Order: sequence, then C-alpha cells, then structure tokens
Amino acid sequence: ARRPRAPPNRDHTVTHLDPFRPRRTLALPLAERDGWRLKRYAILSDGRSYDVAVAEAALPAALARLPAAGTLDDPRGNHGIGFQIIHFAEQVSAVSPVFYWQWGSVLSNTHQARAEWASPTEFGDGFREIIGCLWELQVVAFETDAWQRLVLGRDGSPQEAVVDYLEAHLSDT
Repeated sequence: ARRPRAPPNRDHTVTHLDPFRPRRTLALPLAERDGWRLKRYAILSDGRSYDVAVAEAALPAALARLPAAGTLDDPRGNHGIGFQIIHFAEQVSAVSPVFYWQWGSVLSNTHQARAEWASPTEFGDGFREIIGCLWELQVVAFETDAWQRLVLGRDGSPQEAVVDYLEAHLSDT
C-alpha cells in the first residue's frame, strides 16, 4: 500500500517525500570578477523559467559571501576558483549556493543566498546549515569529479588543467 503523503512544508510547496524527478540544468557563462573565476549553473524547477535578471542579481550576492580570492599557487588558501548554482526553486524562492576550491583538494562553501519570488532579484541570507538539495548536489558531484579528474588527476601545467576544468560543464541542454 502507498504511504499517505505528509502535509506540505510551511516554507515551500514541495510535498514531503515526493518521488524524485530530474530538473533542467543549464550551464551559464563563466563569471570572472574580483579575482574569482566562477562556473555558473541554473536549475529550473517545474513551472520555472530561466530569468537573466535573477541570475545577474545572484552573482554579487555570491561574491559578497566569498572570502578574498586567492591564487592557484597558494597552498594555504583558496584558489579563486569555484562554482555557483542558481536554483529557480518551487513557489517560495530562488536559492544560490556557492562552492570554492582551497588547499588543492578541499571544497568549501558559503551559506546560501536566497531571494523570495515576491522580490526575486533581492538576495539575502538563506539557511547556513544547508549544503544543497539533491538537484544541487548533482552539480556538486559533477564539479567534484571534474576537479579531481581534470586538475588533480593529470600531469602538466596546473594553469592548463584549470582551463580544462573551467570549460567542463554539467548540462542537459
């Protein structure tokens, strides 16, 4: 017998334990600002379309949460390389987690940025304890594999490896 569904979470309209369905993922252009090189993605929930204004507003919100950009040659700090996800979520908000590489093999993150759909270009703080939802974690898994394979898993110039990493994207389009 099928289990009854729990009532919707008060913060969003996704019903608790709905069956997982893939969401459209778009690779966005690389952002190079304030010393950071950020790969960017958009994830579109059912009924949501990509909105350039929301994506553009998410970038300064990400940069404001990141530490000062380091360099690839710095073994003690961040490398100024990371990725941002702009998730055009269900009814309540757009969320935007940001991740960055440091110490060669460590993936760090800032707390997520969140914009309510009533004012979708005004990103404030989201939840600190959230790393990401399953759709966002698919991007994290791809990026982690790409970093390991393309930057840490081969011989040659680290700068060339980073170029290859920055050109590799998860996308279903």
